[in-house]
Amino acid sequence: MRFIPRDLSVSAPGLAPPRAIVLFGPRRVGKATLLRELTRRESVRWYDGDNLADADALQLYSSGDVMAVLAEARTIVIDEAQQVPNIALTLKCLVDANETLGKPVRIFATCSSSLDLAKGVRESAVGRLVKRELWPLSVSELAGRKGWGWVRENLGRLMVYGTYPIAVAQPEIAREFLRVWCDGVLFKDILTLPGIRRGRRFDALVRLLAKSVGSEVSYDGLSRETGLNKATVADYIKLLEQCFIIRVCPSYSKSLPNELKKGKKIYFCDTGIRNAVIGDFSPISSRPDAEAIWENFFYMERVKLHSALRDFTNVFFWRTTGARQASLDFVEVRDGAMQAFDCSLDPKGGARPDDAFRAAYPDCGIVVATPADLQKIFGNARQGPP
Repeated sequence: MRFIPRDLSVSAPGLAPPRAIVLFGPRRVGKATLLRELTRRESVRWYDGDNLADADALQLYSSGDVMAVLAEARTIVIDEAQQVPNIALTLKCLVDANETLGKPVRIFATCSSSLDLAKGVRESAVGRLVKRELWPLSVSELAGRKGWGWVRENLGRLMVYGTYPIAVAQPEIAREFLRVWCDGVLFKDILTLPGIRRGRRFDALVRLLAKSVGSEVSYDGLSRETGLNKATVADYIKLLEQCFIIRVCPSYSKSLPNELKKGKKIYFCDTGIRNAVIGDFSPISSRPDAEAIWENFFYMERVKLHSALRDFTNVFFWRTTGARQASLDFVEVRDGAMQAFDCSLDPKGGARPDDAFRAAYPDCGIVVATPADLQKIFGNARQGPP
């Protein structure tokens, strides 16, 4: 499969140095491929954070070391930057020195987790870094290359095997890729942290989260079922989210006294990874969890959309408590404006909220999202800031 243009292909080249652009996202999602495409006509010095020699070369002890790196090429790329010790300080020094050059170089970094960068980057890199996120391929990116007809015909497979570039490009090896990815890559960045080790209870937590997709979870309940204490469950979920394995979707409450206040749903950043965790690649037509997979798939498409647009939209789920519960799968809020979505595999499905929701939020439109609606919902949605 040829390179599929990513939504960041439009925005990233226009971001002028001396600032550094940091691409965050899961491993094997195409961050390096995107940068190679963006820089293929330039002179590039490529550092691989997983390579000990490259990581050592980025330990900058003097201003001379910093200027020597900047003099190597017109573009500097640091791939898997979270593996480089003191990377926040390294990026700060590079950007500060870059500001003094008559013709600043372009600096890119990729990061498969926000863990190490987050430790020092907030203080040392304010105004110096431009953060962007890259996710598995979106349906609109796939449609841009292959057409919406192809997306409709292959949607069932995309829901089962996900949209990692390799899984899309080589469907015959998608199952093997996903299983190897889970065994060898899934926890790579988490397990490098001091005090973190993979064990039976950690694996049980990940499997439980995978089986709970589409359902509300509580840290107390997860603690009881895994044998981990509540604080450890919360820490592990935070780490899994920082490594772009899962996303936590909170509940929305504002107007009604019986709205769920502190609920949580947890989705996987790719449904193929989720299915690999539980070891089930059955066709979507025969799965009892098909509705949950569709809900997860649609949620991540909304996340990808808002990430690409950088429109600061927050995504929630909504439910009331009590004897007569009502719910909506997703409520999106931006600057006080609301839009709701209810997911259904049934083309004739309808939204489930009661009159109380409509009375409390009369200006909130409600869209029933079925697989047949993907083009209508996402076909012209990606218009936003560069």
